[in-house]
Amino acid sequence: MSKTPKQYIEEYYEDYASGAIDQELETVSNFLIENTKGKVLDCGCGPVPQFWSVFMPKVEELYAIDLPQESIDFVKDKIKNVSKWCKSFTGCQKIVEEKIGKLPDDYIIRQVSKIKLVQQADMTKGLPFPNNYFDTVISLYSLGCLKDEKGLEEAIKNIKKALKLGGTLLHINTNGKNRNESLPSYTWNGLSQSSDLIKKYLAKNGFTDISVKRAELSPNDKRMYKYDNISLLMAVKVED
Repeated sequence: MSKTPKQYIEEYYEDYASGAIDQELETVSNFLIENTKGKVLDCGCGPVPQFWSVFMPKVEELYAIDLPQESIDFVKDKIKNVSKWCKSFTGCQKIVEEKIGKLPDDYIIRQVSKIKLVQQADMTKGLPFPNNYFDTVISLYSLGCLKDEKGLEEAIKNIKKALKLGGTLLHINTNGKNRNESLPSYTWNGLSQSSDLIKKYLAKNGFTDISVKRAELSPNDKRMYKYDNISLLMAVKVED
């Protein structure tokens, strides 16, 4: 019997944000700890912006958008009930403390309180924020999920509008080889847009200092998404 979108989201959250530390989580979290600051937009947040907020110690305000309403509803419930689950993420807090030093016991609750808005939106059609508003935009896998190049370029244009001059886009991508073939048809089974293609459209649309670092991943068949590697992309907006 196939899972509903709500059941899938719940399973994804428990799978990806259970508080267990693995190679992928440690790589992505260190990338966020080092490079996010100020007002941050999680573009294509899925059900986990409250989880990633733990790894943004320099964030002042966090906003999140995603397309499925089920994800938005799930996130809002998690934010409302943060005191019930925050203790299971103490291992995640320790990753941050290894980088910046001891944090208060209520650090996770404080970080989640910085989430100011979670809203349904289609990044290919526009973002519901003022121009030049964000210091950092993160897109964890979501740009790579877009189905065609036209949508990818439109999303990059909209991200550019939302970023301040000198603001940073951070994107995580993979080689698209997800070895789990059991995922439902309404979710993606691999990434359509490569890092090279994303770099092409970033350069075309006013971004510079574009860098991509690749991290090989050891097999981890406990994860819902099973990748061979991930790419950590960073780019800076240099023109309006």
